Amino acid sequence: MKVIDIIEKVEKDLTYDQLVDLVANHNRQVDLVFAEKKSDEDGHVWDAENWTCVDGKRFIRSYFLGDRASSDFSGYNKYDMKGAFLPEEAKEVRLG
Repeated sequence: MKVIDIIEKVEKDLTYDQLVDLVANHNRQVDLVFAEKKSDEDGHVWDAENWTCVDGKRFIRSYFLGDRASSDFSGYNKYDMKGAFLPEEAKEVRLG
């Protein structure tokens, strides 16, 4: 998938596994920007999220709506990522 690396200022073609590896093992952050607002069963609404990693095993997803960051976040282990980390649904994927 097309990924914009804002650190190296290049566009890269990366796989899902490569993105997860960059977050988990190389201290990178992935920002996903969606074309439409998303929501969950608790009523939270967002149109962007970023993913970071604590220790190579625990991942944190932060939520944004417009230019505002939400105080809500979610924690995942690497096995939970498949159901929550969905870069293929994003209109833009940025690597920071």
